[in-house]
Amino acid sequence: MNNEPENSDDQLVRRAAQRYGTVGAMLAGGMVVFDKLLGRKPKQEAAVVIEASSEPEDIEQDGITVAINDSITVHSPAPDQRNRTRVVKKRRKSRHIEGVTD
Repeated sequence: MNNEPENSDDQLVRRAAQRYGTVGAMLAGGMVVFDKLLGRKPKQEAAVVIEASSEPEDIEQDGITVAINDSITVHSPAPDQRNRTRVVKKRRKSRHIEGVTD
């Protein structure tokens, strides 16, 4: 065994052989050769730049407020200002059975 890092194409063919057997390895190897024959270069991901209309808010200190529409606004306080205990109240529907009084 050598200590050289394996080529990503070799790893792809080996993984295909493990998952799909001999036919999978042959198909993966053929696709690798076909890709090399065409001489395609791997695509580079484009950088994403987003412009903001104002300075970003510090949500760690101020919290965040988001307007959903004209009548609904949602606010989440800063993490250090939140109530540590959480209370969940469940409303149960009362079942009304005829002939039985509560």
